[in-house]
Amino acid sequence: MLSKEDNDLLCRIEGDTPMGTMLRHKHWVPALRAARLERDGAPLPVRLFGKDYVAFRATDGRVGLFDEKCPHRGVSLTLARNEDCSLRCIFHGMKFHVSGKVVEAPTQSLNPEAFIKTMRLKHYPVREAGGLIWVWLGEGNTPPPLPYLEFMLLPDENLNVRLQEINCNWMQGIEATIDSSHVGILHKNWVGNLGELNLTADNTAPRYDVQITPYGLKAAALRGLENGQTYVRVTELVFPYVSYIPPSNMSTGDRLTIITTPIDDEHSIQYFVRYNIDKPILHDDWRALPNPDAFAPVQGNISNAWSQDRAAMKEDNFSGFNNLQLEDFVVQTSMGAIADRTQEHLCNGDQVIVRARRMYIQLARDFCDGKALDAESADLRHVRSWSFITSADDAARWSEPQLRCATEAA
Repeated sequence: MLSKEDNDLLCRIEGDTPMGTMLRHKHWVPALRAARLERDGAPLPVRLFGKDYVAFRATDGRVGLFDEKCPHRGVSLTLARNEDCSLRCIFHGMKFHVSGKVVEAPTQSLNPEAFIKTMRLKHYPVREAGGLIWVWLGEGNTPPPLPYLEFMLLPDENLNVRLQEINCNWMQGIEATIDSSHVGILHKNWVGNLGELNLTADNTAPRYDVQITPYGLKAAALRGLENGQTYVRVTELVFPYVSYIPPSNMSTGDRLTIITTPIDDEHSIQYFVRYNIDKPILHDDWRALPNPDAFAPVQGNISNAWSQDRAAMKEDNFSGFNNLQLEDFVVQTSMGAIADRTQEHLCNGDQVIVRARRMYIQLARDFCDGKALDAESADLRHVRSWSFITSADDAARWSEPQLRCATEAA
């Protein structure tokens, strides 16, 4: 369990909190799916770290991300006209170029050029990569390098991005994505159709081997099998948001990355990025989902058990929910807006959770103490999760590069 002070340090990201300040200053964060922004289309609201922003795609295709309120009288710029690579406030016509420069002030009659120079609209560096719009919300003019992840340079046909807003703190999402011990229990109705992932139900108590890396951590969940072999699932976490999920079927080449970002202290977003580095995704059931920006919404609350189907549970549905991702979202939400980790009773199946929490808390403390944090490599295309079945001896060598390469080649 954690103390209340450590739980707050881990979870709270609004205002000048240590974790929030570090994340905004040191890291780029996804703001929304790139496909949502159309040239000269409607500006869209974005909320991150408890603050409100507006994003739009200009006439020439560039993306702008500003503070949501017009600096003149505070009208929402989500109402603005998107024209001539600029947003024009509909209240008094103040016009803001995609670069953040104020270009027109129609109601200022006395020396409008001088007035324009005094008006400031807070705008932020953005990058478009991997089907997402990334933003840096730190102070100053020099953002850190945007880390290049394996999926970020792929063509559109090689990836598919879906997301879901969740009514709980971002850390509950992070912990769920790196926790392999729940897979064969919570998701037992689905793993039988997901290749070797069905082995997680054969042994629900994996032994963990966790390694801290320069970019985050990697965790191997080792499951002994009845035939004397070991099933190994290696999850990678790129600090602070990105979790690489071991593939359920290595033969397809499709991979999954989940990015968990904070909206505010009590709400978060999980981006699911399915991709294939070698070929277009041919069999992607996500493409049939009606809303890519809410692909598995949680229905209801504790009063109706989040619409859990008890009748189905009496038949053959273990959890009472009809969607694998929804199962994760419901259990995260059920912990409360911010999980009270002072009341937990952890077991040895939670080793990766303990190590990850220590890492996040220590980095936040070091940042507050003014310690120089180790610079992360901008090129992280080598980071990749994997899984395999092997002998106990080879399982102990799971982190050796040559073993991973041989496993992927097979």
